[in-house]
Amino acid sequence: MKIVISGGTEIGQQFANTLTVHNDVKIIESDFKLLKQLEKFDLQVFKGNPTELSILHAAEVEKADAFIACTDSDEVNVISCLAVKQISKAQTFCFVNKDHYFETFAGELGEKLAIDKIIWPEKLLGEQIAKIIAIPGAIDVKVFEHEDLKLLEYKLKSGSFAIGKKLMDLKVPRGVLAVVLFRGDQVIIPRGPTILFKDDKIIFMGHEKPMREIEERFNPAPGKNLEILIIGGGNVGYILAKNLETFKHVHVRLVEKNMAQCRFLTENLSERVLVLNADGTDGNFLKSQQLDMCDCVVAVTGNDERNLMTAMHAKLLNAKKIITRAHSVENTDFFDKLGIDVVVSSQLNAVLNVNKLISDDSIDVFTIFEKGKAEIKEVKVPENFPPTRLMDLRFPDGVVVAAVRRGSHTIVPCGVDKIQADDIIRVFLASANKGLMADFLINVAREAAEKAEQDAEAIKSEEKQKSES
Repeated sequence: MKIVISGGTEIGQQFANTLTVHNDVKIIESDFKLLKQLEKFDLQVFKGNPTELSILHAAEVEKADAFIACTDSDEVNVISCLAVKQISKAQTFCFVNKDHYFETFAGELGEKLAIDKIIWPEKLLGEQIAKIIAIPGAIDVKVFEHEDLKLLEYKLKSGSFAIGKKLMDLKVPRGVLAVVLFRGDQVIIPRGPTILFKDDKIIFMGHEKPMREIEERFNPAPGKNLEILIIGGGNVGYILAKNLETFKHVHVRLVEKNMAQCRFLTENLSERVLVLNADGTDGNFLKSQQLDMCDCVVAVTGNDERNLMTAMHAKLLNAKKIITRAHSVENTDFFDKLGIDVVVSSQLNAVLNVNKLISDDSIDVFTIFEKGKAEIKEVKVPENFPPTRLMDLRFPDGVVVAAVRRGSHTIVPCGVDKIQADDIIRVFLASANKGLMADFLINVAREAAEKAEQDAEAIKSEEKQKSES
């Protein structure tokens, strides 16, 4: 695809890093320091303001399939997207950082102005954290809309019932599959004899009803109300609290240092959210909050160092689960290695969101896991593929079929289920195995066709011999 990125910001560089491998990518930037940073990427760089038509023409946006506006200025992003829509048929993705821009352009006015997608990374992040909190024990949650499918990721902490057991001993219910296991830097497609260890991260995928059984098994305290402490009452903290206030079993305390922001939070959140004016990084304050009784501590201030300090305090004070925001994508691995349960990045979250929308072969917003170590791919079964049981197919190592979509119906398959021509199959695979599945299915279909042709020739030959005799 031909893609033009407006902005060499950290988000722009994340896009450059992920999109240049398989696409023709160009980037527009005016800041000298950012231009120097862009030299490490294999792409064309255009120096100038993306709101100027001459710069847009120089970057050939009229030939582009997608235009991503991710400068630090909401105004520049909006204006450049509107300009691109006048001279190009490219899909436009406009990043904003202020709620009023999102509300304005995501609504009716945005439709009239034809900006294809308004993206507010902090809103996406707040909503995602709320989904994780709503399912105790999970460190990632994804619901596949309109398909009765859910994905849950768990980290096996000390005391987990699953540690030391074989996967087959978990007796995963029908309609659910354990699709991938992360162990350090390893990506493992688990099988029945796979033994689970402390700190393994395991992903289950399945239909909503049997997945509730998985939720119950991994819920450390079923049936109890959840006590949540949010540190940071900025955009993410506010959006998160707004989402959580709808859950009757969730009690929220929201800590914000700025008094004016506390007043805003108090006026715009329900009485079910207790707003506290305090410094959430202060050790004495955190001790007073009885974190050992807290089901989840969420650090989402605007500063990575403050978030890390809060998270480490919470860890020492025995909080049951800790979710920490890392503004810099580079900090996510570092935070994770320090033992923080869930590390989230609004930038990475948003990049994955857009990558899905402009990609031909990913199936969902959250299709890339552990910063690209594994992913879900959607592959169409060739039209000449013979109906074949999964157990009779020798799939490549590092690949598992997680779901099969046939028309409007989706199943989570077991070994006796068949795949057939024109099915859409979703596979989990280590990213190093990208491309294997499509080639594998094509080869199976070709071999089946050759065998059918050979069988037909053999029958003809046999019939001819009989007639001659």
